[in-house]
Amino acid sequence: MNKYILVLITCLFLFSCKEKEEEKLTRINYEEMTDLILVNDFTMSDDVAYYDKEGKLLTTTEKDALSEDLPYANWFVNDQNVLRKVEFQDPELARIALKKEPVFKDINKVDCSNLNRILERIYDRDQENRTDNLMDEELDLNNLKSVEQILAKCGMPNVDTAGDKGMSAIWLVIQHASADKRTKYFPQLLEAAKKGDLERQDIALMQDRMLMDAGKQQLYGSQITMNEDGNYELYDLKEPSKVDSRRAIMGLGPLSEYVVFWDLEFNVAQEK
Repeated sequence: MNKYILVLITCLFLFSCKEKEEEKLTRINYEEMTDLILVNDFTMSDDVAYYDKEGKLLTTTEKDALSEDLPYANWFVNDQNVLRKVEFQDPELARIALKKEPVFKDINKVDCSNLNRILERIYDRDQENRTDNLMDEELDLNNLKSVEQILAKCGMPNVDTAGDKGMSAIWLVIQHASADKRTKYFPQLLEAAKKGDLERQDIALMQDRMLMDAGKQQLYGSQITMNEDGNYELYDLKEPSKVDSRRAIMGLGPLSEYVVFWDLEFNVAQEK
């Protein structure tokens, strides 16, 4: 009798181990993990296994030494969002890869009344793409896709639902998109500015960009181009003697001060 009990216990143990080994895990990134924490839907278990980028199981000391790289690790959770495994990655490569992952995976789960975190991430990705001198077109396209999905579902947000930084994110992504996208969304952005949800100067910059797209003279002097000699120059400007008055209406300072950034001068006397 004891023999059969022993066999039964052994079988149950093996089955239990197999079940644990075959537990389905889902990879999430650091941003997704923090989102789960914010809604209290994440559990840090006591037996999390940490691995280095070569797949070696780490000791507690080795894991602690890599703590600064945790934002770029792969996090694996089970169906109940209990953390089971963490795999460290090459931080530089993972940082670039993270920017190209979707800001959200399912637009149907996006809360239109609380867009701050999503849009702030889009803002940061847009700006880092430029400060890092990467200018990755794929990243810009991913940002645009996310913004268009949000606009299609939620309409144009406002400061209450998106925050100042979030509204700037929408403007930035469209400003950095193609000419047809600027034309498509400009009326909505203009309406947002009229309501005080966007800065007037943002509208001025996009309007100048659209005029340049169409081969027309700009109004506010925001567009600086590079000539065949590799030197910066002010793009063709309509009625230069009235530009500062137009700029003032849009919350912009004198053009002579603006162009200094490109080592240019603007000396046209302004009409009063």
